[in-house]
Amino acid sequence: MKLFYSAVFLLFGLVPSFAQAPISKDAPGVWRSVPVKEISGSRMVAITGICDALGYRWQWDRFTQRLSCTINTTRLSFIQDNRFYTVNDKVFQLQSAPVRHCGALYIPLQIASEIFGDSGDALRLNSSTGTISASKSRFSILSVLCDKKQNGTLLTVNLSDSLPFDFIYYYPNLTLNFFGGTIDTQKIKQGRVGLVKSVSAVQFKESAQISVILASQIEEPEIDYVQDTKTLMVSLKQLKPVTKPVKEKAAVTDIQSQKIKTIVIDPGHGGKDPGAIGAKGVREKDVVLGIGLYLRELLKMKTDLNVYMTRDKDVFIPLSERTKFANNKKADLFLSIHADAVPGNSKRKEAAKGYKIYFLSQAKNEEDKLAAMRENAVIELEDRPQNYSSLQNVLIDLAGNEYLRESQDLCILLDQKFNVSLKKKISKLHLGVGQANFWVLNGTYMPSVLIETGFISNVAEEKLLADKNFQKEMAKAIFEAVTSFQDKYESGL
Repeated sequence: MKLFYSAVFLLFGLVPSFAQAPISKDAPGVWRSVPVKEISGSRMVAITGICDALGYRWQWDRFTQRLSCTINTTRLSFIQDNRFYTVNDKVFQLQSAPVRHCGALYIPLQIASEIFGDSGDALRLNSSTGTISASKSRFSILSVLCDKKQNGTLLTVNLSDSLPFDFIYYYPNLTLNFFGGTIDTQKIKQGRVGLVKSVSAVQFKESAQISVILASQIEEPEIDYVQDTKTLMVSLKQLKPVTKPVKEKAAVTDIQSQKIKTIVIDPGHGGKDPGAIGAKGVREKDVVLGIGLYLRELLKMKTDLNVYMTRDKDVFIPLSERTKFANNKKADLFLSIHADAVPGNSKRKEAAKGYKIYFLSQAKNEEDKLAAMRENAVIELEDRPQNYSSLQNVLIDLAGNEYLRESQDLCILLDQKFNVSLKKKISKLHLGVGQANFWVLNGTYMPSVLIETGFISNVAEEKLLADKNFQKEMAKAIFEAVTSFQDKYESGL
């Protein structure tokens, strides 16, 4: 048994008239109302008002005029004056397009009831009074979903709140126990999906249990909790065949092979992909290439390491080719260098600043998830973007990745060196270390990190990143972290 605890973590021509009908949320001891408005003869309600009432997180992109709404694993997307909307990337059509009024997108009451009526909360439309009533689900475990992936099966448990839990795996049974949890035993049922034969639920007096019957033996389950979305993800992978015991002579070779001999430096973007571009025209691809070249020079001058670069000039390299290059070179370390950026107004761009170093794992918060999405977007520039159709259909390869801990350690060392060497010029973003599903790190067979050196969308940091002397300082800090990691790793600490 392993015990894990969750962290205690304007449209012109429209003349609207205000109606008195509210949307009401039945929260514990609290009722919230959002006015329903009559716009061009139709009773309409703000999508964000419903989101706030039901607990959705939402984000408005003023450049694309897109409103994104998220709760647990449900993602909805609406576009101003566009009749098409998406639910988890599936496209549906509205009877009428969302209209914008006073800074919010509005849709008819009836449509709102149909779209949001399948959420974890209860949502009902009262046609006679023109109200939508929303009441929060009485269950703390909202749903259990099974998804067959190319390399396993992903079990996703959506929660209404953080709960302490444990799991027990003894083939063919995998049991998840949620202390203080409540569950709808009639709703939580699942038939055969991938490695899962069936899923059922049991409600006890002081806990709730999810019982999974497996179709075949699996590796030790990987469990990850995403605090922002209150989502528990359980990765299930087929048990690998037992290999023959390694002979003593081979074991000696393995110990020797732990010596760090080869490093691959990966300056992000390049060629037709400029990466992020600052207000003054500074391009990410130029900044990170400069840092990469200075880093190679330091490593070659002061160590006997073999140093390779995925690119040492302005050329476009597909993400998968970068990973393949590092594996083919049998690299012992992989360093992918980038600069981050955020869209939005000047105030938002000014607020987003600082470096951050990432290792490969499920994102723990929306910020890290968006950082990965921005870097992974380069896929669309590749000749065969369809080759990445499995990006969301592949479990992050952590079970077989014996270098996860080393990648985390390298991130920490990089953060420490940056904090000492660069803190007078650039700060860290929050904790300085994060995790997310960066495609360029997925599938590398060595300790791998992605370094966001700063925000090129921030005017002050754009100027800093373009400075050749600062690029040298950044390269020196990375160099010092690498050599410290080398000392620690090779000494067996």
